[in-house]
Amino acid sequence: MSFGSRLETIAKWVPAGKSIVDVGTDHAYLPTLLVRQGKINFAIAGDIAAGPCQAAQNTIDTFGIKEFITVRQGDGLKIVAPGEVDVIVIAGMGAGSMIEILEASLPAAEAAERTILQPMNGASSLRIWAVRHGWKIVAEDLVEEAGIIYEIIILERGSEKEYPEVVYEIGPRLLEAGNALLAKHIQRLIDHYDKLLASMEKSEKAKGSEKYRLFSNLKKDLEAVVHGDKG
Repeated sequence: MSFGSRLETIAKWVPAGKSIVDVGTDHAYLPTLLVRQGKINFAIAGDIAAGPCQAAQNTIDTFGIKEFITVRQGDGLKIVAPGEVDVIVIAGMGAGSMIEILEASLPAAEAAERTILQPMNGASSLRIWAVRHGWKIVAEDLVEEAGIIYEIIILERGSEKEYPEVVYEIGPRLLEAGNALLAKHIQRLIDHYDKLLASMEKSEKAKGSEKYRLFSNLKKDLEAVVHGDKG
């Protein structure tokens, strides 16, 4: 069974021999992949809804790995005690939901050795929140699956300097280390702000707003990165 390049790339950032909690696990594909790779020997697959929990249990039963993965139904990180797992993974939801989950269970979040996040949107706000709440961005990755580029942010506790808005938008570690998908990632961001600005230009009020000015400046900063200025 193929688990897809998105989950395989997330799995790459889970250190071997660690325990994990996969929040919003759905079918428990990520914990299953990690167990089958021999990287972990204990995982908690969590979801707030009964349906995904049953789907997760079905996957675990199918692969015969129930001694390695426990399914727990509950809200975010409230299903784990502080220090119960080494690595937190939250993938496939918006940045706002991720921030709410982390804020609601800060003792558990802060106790983890590593937190791996794969937001579906709002990655820049997630980076800003993490840096301002005692996490450092130790690595970042990009992966493309079915024509969509996904951002993966790896956090550990520690201090990190503040960055210009454009760096939060792209990702500081992506800018430093590079990535085969970096140019495509930045162009996608430019296209996103192009569309927002074009929509706002239909209204004189919106065009004269502070938000329009901010978006316009951010687009210019992204274009400057493309032309060699990394901020």
